[in-house]
Amino acid sequence: MAIWSKGGDDTAGVVHEFTVGDDWSYDRVLAPYDILGSIAQARMLAKVGLVTAEDGRQLAAGLRELHREYLAGAWTVEATDEDVHSKVEALLTQRIGEPAKKLHTGRSRNDQVLTDLRLWEKDALANMAEEVLACAAALLAQARAHEFHPLPGYTHMQRGMPSSVGMFFAAHAQGLLDDLVLLESAFRFIDACPLGSGASYGVGLPLDREFAARQLGFARWGGVALADANSRGKAESAVLDAIGAAVADLNRFAADIVFFASQEAGFFSIGKGFTTGSSIMPQKRNPDLFELIRARSARFAGLRSGLAGITHALVSGYSRDLQDTKALVIDGVRLARGIVVVATAATPTLAPVRERILAALTPDIYATDEAYRLMREQGIPFRDAYRSVGCSLDRLENPDHDAVVRSRTHAGSTGNLGLAQLADRLDREGAAWIARRKVFEDAWAGLLG
Repeated sequence: MAIWSKGGDDTAGVVHEFTVGDDWSYDRVLAPYDILGSIAQARMLAKVGLVTAEDGRQLAAGLRELHREYLAGAWTVEATDEDVHSKVEALLTQRIGEPAKKLHTGRSRNDQVLTDLRLWEKDALANMAEEVLACAAALLAQARAHEFHPLPGYTHMQRGMPSSVGMFFAAHAQGLLDDLVLLESAFRFIDACPLGSGASYGVGLPLDREFAARQLGFARWGGVALADANSRGKAESAVLDAIGAAVADLNRFAADIVFFASQEAGFFSIGKGFTTGSSIMPQKRNPDLFELIRARSARFAGLRSGLAGITHALVSGYSRDLQDTKALVIDGVRLARGIVVVATAATPTLAPVRERILAALTPDIYATDEAYRLMREQGIPFRDAYRSVGCSLDRLENPDHDAVVRSRTHAGSTGNLGLAQLADRLDREGAAWIARRKVFEDAWAGLLG
């Protein structure tokens, strides 16, 4: 029987199947966080006198046992369960009886799932930040190893100017470090506890929302109850938007590698174990994982669009439409983590193929350099030098490629990439995310005894 049933009013089977759908499978992700929220709820109810101290103790003890058992695989949320909230309440009632019926005092499933999601989202963002940092570190290691190795620089998919392997990898490393700014912003937004906002309008009981927030390791309690309710979907969008920046950067990195490792360019080789073969062509070594990064980035974009569509034109307060935001954010995080993890694993196997790179560094790629030489050595205005070089490209000769890379010394150019500063930034970001994780993990450890 559903927890909202008053007796004899259960939904028809087809309605239950449609409204629950596959939501139960996503509740398996949220189950440990749901129990954490319930322990904080029990402690808060006992603190303000809405349940006795003994009831509060029994509730917390029973919930801790359920948490341990869930992690051990002793129970899970099944398709026959309405949701994780119903499951936990039913199991708790079996264990401790009457006190379990008091746990939902002053709480709606609306603020309960809001809290579950934000607890999970904090954990997910911290995990994602750590994985993005690991990927940035792998890219930075490649930049250091090949800092001054020449490489053609492309615009419009045509060779344009000299660049370097160091710049290529460093640019992608910096892109991921920039994405951590967005991850931090999303984390700060969701680091507010919605527990106590009820079904959207608060409750007529003396709840201590600040106490509940501290118990769960949130930086603050939410605020206006209706604003907390209206954040459903917006919070999930913030998470996917932040993670989506890293997905987009790795999508571009993957597209670069597909081209650079192609037979037409041949600038990089991909290590054994990170390519696949053909069922008909024995010679093939295909960059499938990088192609799938592109495809899964597109799938990720679809999930973000789905979130925007669900919340479009919704009135204030809870609507059942919002149930489906859960699957989109959980699937989005899964997709993104898979992309980051495989990119991190593949990056160290990439190796520049020097002879192919040097063959592509044809004299015309130094046309701009020649215009600058005329400007500096002969005092010719740049626009005149530009026209002169453009009319005599056949006279250009190749310089020392490695020397050119080192000679470009302005900040951010091939001879002055600032790799030490990127490494320092990597370390600072890593320490900051460790500190963020410690705050909520210490709070959760306290709840679990």
